[in-house]
Amino acid sequence: MDGQLEQQADLEPRPEAAVEPVTGISRVIRGRLSHLLESPRLLLVLGGTVVVALVAAVAWQTRTPTEGVAQVKRIPRSQAQQATGKARVQTVRKAQNMARISTAGGRTNFISRDELARECIARIGGEVLDELINRKVIEMECARLGITVNDTEVKQEVVRLCKETGMEPSQWYQILKARHNITPAQYHRNRIWPAMAMKKLVGASVSVTDQDLKTAYEHHFGARVKVRLIAYDNIRRANEAWNALQKTPNDFERIAKRDSIEPNSRSLGGLIPPIRRHHEFPKLEAAAFKLRVGEISAIVQYGPPTQSRYGILKCEGHTKPEFALKDVRDYLVKMVTEQKSQASMARHLLAIKERTRVDNYLLNTTTGSARRTQQAGFARPSSAKSASGVRPANATAPRKTNRGTPPRTIPPTRR
Repeated sequence: MDGQLEQQADLEPRPEAAVEPVTGISRVIRGRLSHLLESPRLLLVLGGTVVVALVAAVAWQTRTPTEGVAQVKRIPRSQAQQATGKARVQTVRKAQNMARISTAGGRTNFISRDELARECIARIGGEVLDELINRKVIEMECARLGITVNDTEVKQEVVRLCKETGMEPSQWYQILKARHNITPAQYHRNRIWPAMAMKKLVGASVSVTDQDLKTAYEHHFGARVKVRLIAYDNIRRANEAWNALQKTPNDFERIAKRDSIEPNSRSLGGLIPPIRRHHEFPKLEAAAFKLRVGEISAIVQYGPPTQSRYGILKCEGHTKPEFALKDVRDYLVKMVTEQKSQASMARHLLAIKERTRVDNYLLNTTTGSARRTQQAGFARPSSAKSASGVRPANATAPRKTNRGTPPRTIPPTRR
């Protein structure tokens, strides 16, 4: 009976046989896991591997751009020029804001770097650009002649100048920062370096003559005349005032406060600094030194032709020299030498600029030996080619095309 049951069991299909391979794999996995759990070292290695994999995945996600953002790969310019049939994509510079303004109502506005730059150019762009042009002209001339000015020479010059004024360089830098908002680097680059370069370009030292010393002595230490001045810009009104003063000379201060067009002296009744020899206006100087105390001068026409003034002087007294020439000779020699050196450098810089073409796109002017007109009338160029519409005098004429007609040019624009 038992034997028949065993034979019948052998003849029936066994479903467990179909899943026997899967059961074997699961036994192997459970065995390996039990082995890992029994070995702390292997468990630690496995955990560390998982952590490293997670960190790498997070890093890859942060570096990979999100959906909808194009990623541009920059290549060197040399490789880009050699590559053919490939388009180069330039990244757009992100606007940089210099200030943010927020109101209580939640409204926000920004001031961009470009907006700030435009405002600065509109206010002081011409002055700063002229300074940069002068520096570039000097640099190019020094490079042509092989002249150099190093940082050590610049610092030594600053020390020398500070010794003459009796202060330390640090104190002088603080004054520059407080009064002119200039840093030491800007002072070295824009003031000291150009001056030293021009001294080397000028070369020969200046000479001081006895007449130079006499003129300087008379101007700075010589006799002076104390006067009051009533200034007019109309000869008719000056005549009326002069006729009134002939009758009542004591009304000079009252008329000066009422009529004078000089704002600084009008509130003081026409009182001005004493007139020296070699004055800015020689006619005023000549009239003042002829007056005696209490006298009133005739009407004196002075000033440039386009801004003529008509002045009436009243003498308040004369002063005598406080020092003799021999007592201040050394001071005058140093002062006159510096003045003549500055004048020589200014003339030399003008001569350099006369033979150097400068196209000022901000002011729309052209200066230098190659200029045709003072007003250039050119548009701002987009390449290295000249966009002024004016061909230099030493340039060759453009070639004609095969059809015998010259190439078409774009007429210059004017602001």
